[in-house]
Amino acid sequence: MAKTVSFDSLPREIRTALYRIDEPECFSVERSRHEAITVVNKRLSRVYKFVRKNKKLVLLLDKEIDNLILLRNKKISAPTVLNRQPLKQYDMVSYAYVEGEIVADSMMPKNAKLLADAHRKLHLAFEREGKGKLAEWNSARMLKPIFSKTNASEYAPELVKYARSIARALKPHELAREDVTFVHSDSHLSNVVFQPERAVLIDWAEAGWASKYFELGVTIHAMLYEKKAMQRELIVTYLNEYFEVGKITERDVQLIELHVKLRFLEGATWHLLESKEDQLLNKVRYAKFVEDSWRKAERFDLAKLLGLPAPASKA
Repeated sequence: MAKTVSFDSLPREIRTALYRIDEPECFSVERSRHEAITVVNKRLSRVYKFVRKNKKLVLLLDKEIDNLILLRNKKISAPTVLNRQPLKQYDMVSYAYVEGEIVADSMMPKNAKLLADAHRKLHLAFEREGKGKLAEWNSARMLKPIFSKTNASEYAPELVKYARSIARALKPHELAREDVTFVHSDSHLSNVVFQPERAVLIDWAEAGWASKYFELGVTIHAMLYEKKAMQRELIVTYLNEYFEVGKITERDVQLIELHVKLRFLEGATWHLLESKEDQLLNKVRYAKFVEDSWRKAERFDLAKLLGLPAPASKA
């Protein structure tokens, strides 16, 4: 969240486009990174997203719009697309502003319960279509940067070996194409707006088809970055609401744990998205983050966290 970015620091053509809509003081810059800028006008209840005219970014923008239309047809709560306008160097899309609270770093059990309800409704709404879909998000895609020879110098052989063990453990489930549904895929807590009676997921550019356990793993991974004293209660509340109290099975626990580990390992690839200059400048810090992500994946034990007997076999 780029709270320090001012309206005046925005590119001229974006300032000009927004000037035509309202006074500068009515806009707040919520995000300004990766060639994408998000600006909010609460007075007009609008969100304006600008992405640079780059093939990859424009494709993601198109995908998000298609995803939001798909969700609307299923009556799933999500932002409403209002307008799209091409600028000289950017594409601008406006959305209806979603009122509510973002609780990253201060999540409470009531929020975990609402998020579980939102995920369950989403997954059930697309359960039937999922039976005929290939997963877009899976271990092969998430771990590809670790297995790439190009990145061999980035990863210790033991880390690569561990990542392969997670991929092997997930392979039977992925080949069976079980539990595939439509997932948000990026439900970290900055992408969830909480209202009194529901959670509304925002930023649907990365949404697609995957095992529902992929979504659960991403969400629990996010909860592990909340206050340590709250983590267990948040995760227990979330899973009890998603599966109903006492309904979670040993298979559920095993698959969720594997997907949490997968998310930790994916985190060990994030620095590769930075520029070569930033990678070199932050080499020591990034190396430590890679090591930490690996060790956290190794240590994560969902059955122990939930106070359940250890599963018969584990990856």
